[in-house]
Amino acid sequence: MADVDAICATNKMFMQLDFQYGGGHARSALAQYFTAEVLPLLDGKFTESVGKRLFSAASEVAQLLGWTAYDAGRHGLAQRYLIQALRLAQAGQDRVMGSRILSNLSHQANYLGRFTEAAQLARAAQEGGKETASATVMTMLLSMEARALAGSGDEKGCAAVLVGAETIFGRRKPSDDPPWIDYFDEAELAGEMAHCFRDLRKPKLAQEFVGKAVALSDPSYVRTLAFMRLILCASCIHELDLERAAGAGIEAITLAGSLKSERYLRYIRDLCNDLAPHRSSAAVVRFLGLADEVLSPSEGSPAAAGAGIA
Repeated sequence: MADVDAICATNKMFMQLDFQYGGGHARSALAQYFTAEVLPLLDGKFTESVGKRLFSAASEVAQLLGWTAYDAGRHGLAQRYLIQALRLAQAGQDRVMGSRILSNLSHQANYLGRFTEAAQLARAAQEGGKETASATVMTMLLSMEARALAGSGDEKGCAAVLVGAETIFGRRKPSDDPPWIDYFDEAELAGEMAHCFRDLRKPKLAQEFVGKAVALSDPSYVRTLAFMRLILCASCIHELDLERAAGAGIEAITLAGSLKSERYLRYIRDLCNDLAPHRSSAAVVRFLGLADEVLSPSEGSPAAAGAGIA
């Protein structure tokens, strides 16, 4: 169990780095750790109870490798890691971890514009988590379905799922949660709602939940906070409030610093396209100049394909 505890602690450290610096920051170091330190343990000798925990912990590392590859724009690699993580979760008989991995695949499908697939994966995740997942985990799984429905323009369906997510979240008991879900709090749920209302072009609601998410978020979650400001930028564009939109975009870029995230860069690209026709605004010109500085070094990076941003 000491080996299992060490894997979980190391993975938690890498997860925090992902939140703060993006998936491209320490992904290669995590991959080396997984190959050199985690996988060899799976061929060792252990009791059944330790074996279950060991395979579950290995699944958690592979899951994070898949997530960081996705954030870095390496979509094929991300799917391979997530499928490996799913097999490890099955070997560890960890259904809740399996649901988490399916939700990651849903998140990626939504990002790539495959909204029907994203909704199906989210529902499969919920089915797998029935009677085993905590209220917090189920809220996260429902939020993935809501985002898929928002991406497809299903306002009624998205609203129904969000109501269900809020209801279940109100019953959460942190003591019931697996350690890996401790990031999903009231701020995270507000952020998921902000994404949904942006995609549904409900700018007032999007702005309301952005404000809530920013006020409640852990300051170390730099990528999340940058995303929230970029959602604010998009929602202000929907209202043609260009000065406020550009201001939010500038704030996001300033906050993000050297964030290594292809998803972040895609937000910037899409907003540049939306704001490019409005160069009569000095604030817009300033945002476009800052954005160009951020995007120029990344011309050779893998571009995320598909419609929408996630």
